[in-house]
Amino acid sequence: MVAIEKAIAAHREKVLKAHRVRNAGQLVELVEALGFAFAFTLRTGDAPIPACFDHLSTSDEGRKWGWMWGWKDELAEEKKLYYGTLLARKPTFVSMKLLPTFYATFGRAGEPDDHLDDVRAGRLSDVGRRIIDFLSQKGETQTKRMRAELGITSKEGRAAYGKAIDEVQRLMYVARVRAVGEGREDYNYTYDLFLRRYPETVKAAERLSSADATARLLTRTLELAGAVTEKQLLRLFDWDEAVAHRAVARAEAAKKLVRVNGSLVLSALYDGRP
Repeated sequence: MVAIEKAIAAHREKVLKAHRVRNAGQLVELVEALGFAFAFTLRTGDAPIPACFDHLSTSDEGRKWGWMWGWKDELAEEKKLYYGTLLARKPTFVSMKLLPTFYATFGRAGEPDDHLDDVRAGRLSDVGRRIIDFLSQKGETQTKRMRAELGITSKEGRAAYGKAIDEVQRLMYVARVRAVGEGREDYNYTYDLFLRRYPETVKAAERLSSADATARLLTRTLELAGAVTEKQLLRLFDWDEAVAHRAVARAEAAKKLVRVNGSLVLSALYDGRP
């Protein structure tokens, strides 16, 4: 037990030290090397994959926030990386190369009415459906205007809208396009359909089955974290248990992971000793 814990800890430390970021180009390089990562810091219970904020090479917290706050919007608008609510329903960076793998996990045809299956299955809220339908008709729109045109003005309605906009990003129906406005009161995002914002990603995803895509993401997760629990895996990707079990079975068959004391461990870190 001690040996494997030491191996996992050393692996995580190696990943953390491999990249230090002091400019926007280095942040892109980091995300491309990792494939995906949390944008900011981890919460207790999260899968221990890297958080880009922890790789910023300065001890000045104010400078860190200043760097990240601008880069996350600028680089996503330029399509140098993807930024949105995704992993564990938190702000996430994904490399453009790996983005089709995320989209392929849903097994969609890439059609404008794909979301109706999630509506019927109860996976998509009514506000989420309304956001998708609105963007389908109106195109790229900023948050304040979209809320107003949808008639969402109450405090409760605004809370439901905020939850729904995260939901449609997590399900990859909607994507952030750019940040607009200055200051706390005016700052907000414009959104569009994922299909329109990233058509090249949707096209590339056609070459991947959902089973292959989920297995790839699981393997990459272990390469980044060294080990995760199944509970962390479910939370990270919002997979149901059947999807997760299939991905784990494929990775086990390919000898990418081993089960050790209730955790899924990168097989390269385990030599059979306790």
